[in-house]
Amino acid sequence: MIERDRLEALTELMVELEMDLDRSDVLTGRHRRGLAPWVRILIALVALLALSNLYFVNDLTDEVRVVITRMQEMNRLFTRVSERMDEMSVEVDAIERNVFLLPVVAEQMGEMASHVQAMEQAVASMGQATGRLDGSVAAMKTSVHEMAVRFHGLNQRIGAMSVDVDQMARPLP
Repeated sequence: MIERDRLEALTELMVELEMDLDRSDVLTGRHRRGLAPWVRILIALVALLALSNLYFVNDLTDEVRVVITRMQEMNRLFTRVSERMDEMSVEVDAIERNVFLLPVVAEQMGEMASHVQAMEQAVASMGQATGRLDGSVAAMKTSVHEMAVRFHGLNQRIGAMSVDVDQMARPLP
């Protein structure tokens, strides 16, 4: 009989456990039904954040392309400046050679006059080269200013992206 009592007690415990499991399933089902909309909303928010990140990356890519274009323009301007500096160096070398040809001033006055004229032409050419150089420097200044404005805008956008990333990194309530 003791075993029969034990079996009956065990059977009663099993019935109670089964009832508890049924009640737990009912409650869990209610919780799952309540969580499904939140999961969908969370997935939609994550998708929205991913799309906004793609937009910002695309915008950043466009800005980088503009910066690269401006840098290439600056490189071309520096190349022109270098070429003009080479031209000026050739002219200075010509002037230097002309100066070395003046050892005897008294005997070579006629020759010196022609060299002075060549030097005047070289100086005029240097003046023209300097004028062109001034134009190149002004164009470079404009390009650098435009780059500064674009970098400023880029910095603002990156700051905004940083705020967005910070907000994305916060846990959802």
